Amino acid sequence: MIVSTASNRIQAVQDSFIEPPAKSKKVKISIITPAHNEEQVIGSCLDSVRRLQIPEGFEIEHIIVADRCDDHTRDICLERGVKVITKKFRGEALDPVTEAFELGVKETEGEIIGKLDADIILLPNWLIQMVGYLDNETVSISSSVKTRTGKWWLDFLMWLRDLNYRITPMGKDPRGAARLISRKLLMEIDGFNPKRASWDTALDREIRKQGLKTLNIENVIALEYRPSLTMQKIIRKQISQGIARKKLGVSIFRTLAHSIFRIRPFVITGYIIGEK
Repeated sequence: MIVSTASNRIQAVQDSFIEPPAKSKKVKISIITPAHNEEQVIGSCLDSVRRLQIPEGFEIEHIIVADRCDDHTRDICLERGVKVITKKFRGEALDPVTEAFELGVKETEGEIIGKLDADIILLPNWLIQMVGYLDNETVSISSSVKTRTGKWWLDFLMWLRDLNYRITPMGKDPRGAARLISRKLLMEIDGFNPKRASWDTALDREIRKQGLKTLNIENVIALEYRPSLTMQKIIRKQISQGIARKKLGVSIFRTLAHSIFRIRPFVITGYIIGEK
């Protein structure tokens, strides 16, 4: 019954993207990975995408946007036969990752856009489990992400974070690291703006404002492998997220509650020191 339901959902998604005269056409999924000096992790990401099981009626392409790389990221991708877009400039976007993703969106034509971070490893059944949740009212879906670093004390902190995420009464917002997005609905709501702080949070807010859906599929897991993660990077990330929340107009009370319940004290610090 579960398999049948998933299969029915996938067929419904295919029908919603392909008009009747072209039913033999496959739905294309363009997976875009922004990468800045990711030689340590990009190979595992590429291999995991290559091992994905593709639902019948779909096809995928994987595009790497090599953003000002001065390491071997680009070479690793080309050796595996993956298309690379080379980005050598730093534009006006607040976040260079957002800028690289925007370039990938413009250079691809897939009916479904995948956003995949360079340090993400997908399980072979990830796509089959995910794609069936897209429909005519759902702009974006994301999977849950488990972070591992190879350092036992940081991995323990990540385990505590995952546990906290499951039990605290703060809701479960979608994650930006492993997403599928309907290009048609994205364009209809003009939801992607790379000049906004924290584009994925801004996108989710715009989707809900338009009365559409953005979902986090909790039972589908992607692995985030970050061997270079340090406590300093965690603190800087929390501060930058606090600054972004202020720019997006999130209230100080909601941000304070987030910092307390999620045990992320530097988010409120970033909010306080940030400018609108």
